[in-house]
Amino acid sequence: MDPVSAIGLVASISTLIKASKGALALLRSFKDAERDLADLVNDLDQFDEALRGFDRVFRSRQTKHHVSADVLRRAIEDGHATLAEVEKRLIQVYKSESSTIRRARYVQYKSRFAALSARIQNQYDAAPSSASSKAQSEGSYSKEAGSLGGELLAVDSASSRRASIALSTSNDDSTRLLQGHRRSSSDTQASDLGSVVSANSGPLVIRRACRHDCYCKCHSPGATDPKSEFSKFSARIFYQSSQPKSRCSDPTCAGAAMQKPIPISSFKRAMLHLMTSNSIKIRYRINTYRTVPEGSDAMRYVKHGNLGKLKAAIQSGEATPWDTATDGWSLLHTAAYARQLETIQYLVELGVDTGVSDFGTRKPVDLAFLKSIGADATQAEKDIVDVFSKEDDYIDDYEFTPIHIAVLDLYEHSDPERPTLQELIDFVDNANNAPPDTNWAAWKTKYRHRSPLYGSIIEIYRASAAEIGNRSRVIHNLADQKDIKFHWTPLHWASASGQADKMKILVQNGADPFIQSNLSFSIIHSAVESNACESLRYALEISKNHPDQLNINQANVWGETPLIMAAQGCRVGCVKLLLDAGADRNIRQENQQTALHYAGLSDRAGLRRETVMLLCNQNGTELAIDAQDEDGRPPIFDFLDDTECLKIFIEHGARLDLSDNAGNNIFHHACIQGELDSLKILQQLSGNAKDVVRMKNQAGNTALIEALRHTNVECAMVLLTLQDVGDMVGQEEWAAVHYAAKLGDTGLLEAVMTHSGFVRGMKTGDGKTARVVAMEAGNWQGETRQLLNTYNVVR
Repeated sequence: MDPVSAIGLVASISTLIKASKGALALLRSFKDAERDLADLVNDLDQFDEALRGFDRVFRSRQTKHHVSADVLRRAIEDGHATLAEVEKRLIQVYKSESSTIRRARYVQYKSRFAALSARIQNQYDAAPSSASSKAQSEGSYSKEAGSLGGELLAVDSASSRRASIALSTSNDDSTRLLQGHRRSSSDTQASDLGSVVSANSGPLVIRRACRHDCYCKCHSPGATDPKSEFSKFSARIFYQSSQPKSRCSDPTCAGAAMQKPIPISSFKRAMLHLMTSNSIKIRYRINTYRTVPEGSDAMRYVKHGNLGKLKAAIQSGEATPWDTATDGWSLLHTAAYARQLETIQYLVELGVDTGVSDFGTRKPVDLAFLKSIGADATQAEKDIVDVFSKEDDYIDDYEFTPIHIAVLDLYEHSDPERPTLQELIDFVDNANNAPPDTNWAAWKTKYRHRSPLYGSIIEIYRASAAEIGNRSRVIHNLADQKDIKFHWTPLHWASASGQADKMKILVQNGADPFIQSNLSFSIIHSAVESNACESLRYALEISKNHPDQLNINQANVWGETPLIMAAQGCRVGCVKLLLDAGADRNIRQENQQTALHYAGLSDRAGLRRETVMLLCNQNGTELAIDAQDEDGRPPIFDFLDDTECLKIFIEHGARLDLSDNAGNNIFHHACIQGELDSLKILQQLSGNAKDVVRMKNQAGNTALIEALRHTNVECAMVLLTLQDVGDMVGQEEWAAVHYAAKLGDTGLLEAVMTHSGFVRGMKTGDGKTARVVAMEAGNWQGETRQLLNTYNVVR
């Protein structure tokens, strides 16, 4: 193995050891954990020491050729994975601000901590320990201070030392997280690899690390007795030596400081070699997010499920995979909410960050999970969740109470009892009725062989009693407690999952049906989310009796009413229930879009037509069928991919001469999107098609020019059948003949030059004739050349 590769691997081991220190420090912050957590601390201590031995073996020149680089890399990767898992589980428990929840989460994850402890012990027994013994048998360190083959150099300053140690072939996120939990600077300085003892300020000094991780202390026999050193109660979490560390006087000791001046120039050359070597690659990721409107083309393509157009937009630079709306919804959020599996897979392959959150802290996997538990969920929704996460760990982020778990049937596989929702509610009532001086430990003992949900509830009460003392009664309203992702109560989740029977149980037991989430979602919104008609029917009954407290037209933070949300998913049953209950069709959300706009964002063709018919045929207030959103787009613009819906709009009096803020009318959009069938329908059914076709947008282009610009030849051919297509010259003075010459389509070229509006000899803004354009495109040959010479020569 070459020296630079060796340094890279040693640096990785050093980083891994620092990560283990961070995990140990985090563990020590759990003052209220039980004794079995101390076992995990002990195992991590041993793992930490084994890694140090592994590091010393590898840095010895006598052993570096006996250990395969692949074996070392696998060991490092396994160690990183284990520590990342430990850190992940600990943070799941520790991140809650409530000590009550932390205790309850710890009880919930006890079995996982035990499994991790066993996993760490196995890794300790397998590779590092054998490496450590090999170090003791094979022996001594290199005396050649100028060689970098097995050494990790450091400069004689704290900042430079940390910088050199931090060099790593891995840029793992868990390592960065764990840096926040490091021990005190003095403890870290004493145990840093490759620390420096400075003889003077000029030269660079190398110090050998002691295999006992001390400052150079000679060790008497018995000091390394594994039983005494690694006892659960002698681990550093319980014991810290107060004896001062002394310098070693024996020059043969492995921990002695061997100092040899090295010129700074040698160090600089070595570092230059290190940083320019191909064996160490610096991995980085810079995420940039372009803010786009909610109605941008890329967002529409995702909602429509039009993956082909999305790919073309990204490849052309019109859109980026990281396009994000102002509310934090990325293309991936939108695809997850719209249940577009292929689009999600495409974006993930492009490297889009799956962990990015909107301003409500919801990640794409959270939206996918919401759809997967809905009343209308299919296998596709479950497959979408699998794309984001191969495990159920994302569930832990919700901090569901036992009541939530019973509502959603999220029982653990190891829970054979699986108490019902009513049984848990009764248990909570009994706990609320317990006297102030209740012995909650006795309750815990009584229920230790029952469902772990009982233990979680008891732990919540026990923790609260410890905080407020025994003089006050502990009372918790778990039936109305919100999760930390969606901020939904169990009643919201029962509504979203289509369980009207559980909604009734909760309401009958005192759950508040008027609570809203942090994003102003009511139980009507949550029922509509998953097309849960039975839940919606029950919620509308409550709304009918309490219209002021549960308003059917209540808007969320985006201004979306339940009807708007129902129209977006073309949830026909929900749309009918809401309209029958008096929902307003004309309410606009924050982007000035109505329910009809939202119906156009769905890709469910048959259901979309039913939704449009319901919205257009509803009796009552007049429908604002031509309502323009903030981009100036009326709803009909989003139905160009569906000729049947287009006919419904035209039959109900939709105007076809409206233009958006860019000056594009419906003919422009049909030509830009290449919707040939819709273009033909518009020509047939529009009473003023001739006038609309002649309109120019703000770029100065007619519908014909836009068709040619976007290479939609068939649309251009349809327009050329009209006697008057308007000005055949567009932006930058490119005429229809120039575009036709560039495309090289002889049928199109002939149709352009034989049209009554054609003018011979036209030049572009930069002075190019159609002949030159054809030559530049490689089309100056055959029939194209003949046609241009016949029709475009100035006479």
